[in-house]
Amino acid sequence: MKYQNTAVLTRTSKMPGKSFGIGAWRCKTGSKLAKLQGSTCSKCYALKGAYTWRGYNEAEAKRWDLINRPEEFKAMMIKGLNRLRKPEFRWFDSGDVQSEAMAHMILDICEATQKLTHWIPSREIKIWRNVLKTRTLPDNVTLRISAHMIDAKPVADFPNTSTVHKNQEPIGHVCPAPKQSGECRDCRACWSRDVANVSYHQH
Repeated sequence: MKYQNTAVLTRTSKMPGKSFGIGAWRCKTGSKLAKLQGSTCSKCYALKGAYTWRGYNEAEAKRWDLINRPEEFKAMMIKGLNRLRKPEFRWFDSGDVQSEAMAHMILDICEATQKLTHWIPSREIKIWRNVLKTRTLPDNVTLRISAHMIDAKPVADFPNTSTVHKNQEPIGHVCPAPKQSGECRDCRACWSRDVANVSYHQH
């Protein structure tokens, strides 16, 4: 998978559109899971390869600084996202939401960019449960909560989830990327609320 970055948005060759990421080492839950054998983060792609290069680290530091200036970040993201030609956008090709305040900020941006379909993968169950007690998920957002362990069942109480299979049968839609040179190509299951669970093969 090739990775490119700009000051704010990122681009991975696997996906059809742009994305946004912060360092995976900043993950609250993921950084703990990365140390746990058998977890879905134990071989995290975003802790190796291009994500460790100097160029990524410098760009990530700029994004981290910007995301901690919420009003400026929201204005820049809304302006930039509304200019995108392709409708699919992914939050966190690396990293994860850090707080309820950040989650609300992301949803504000999603609400202001209605022409896009947003996919938010996350392991921060508590953050999202609390946020969704106070507001409704925008119609153009698919929040997909990820299972913590390989071959585990989907997380309960969320309509859209993801799992990782290795020795057990996959659950729901099986990600076709491993058979497509590691690319999404025509598949948009991760962005679709009609797909309850996406199962990724452990690699």
